[in-house]
Amino acid sequence: MDICQSCGMPMESKELYGKNNDGSINSEYCIYCYPSGEFNKPNETFEEMVETCIPFIVKEGFTEGQAREHLMSELKNLKRWG
Repeated sequence: MDICQSCGMPMESKELYGKNNDGSINSEYCIYCYPSGEFNKPNETFEEMVETCIPFIVKEGFTEGQAREHLMSELKNLKRWG
């Protein structure tokens, strides 16, 4: 399974893949980060992405601190942030 190379979200179906300028599927980024050929928030910093993602990780049972630590560690390895 592919994961978004911006936010780390698992892309479990084609509907979750981002789109290129021509409407074709972009398999590196999700529809939330890369909806139409560019990043939804092109000036978003790594730290802002971490804060954006924390609530989603908390829903999986992590505390806010655990979520932040996990995201700081994992997201830095993704293409957008590497």
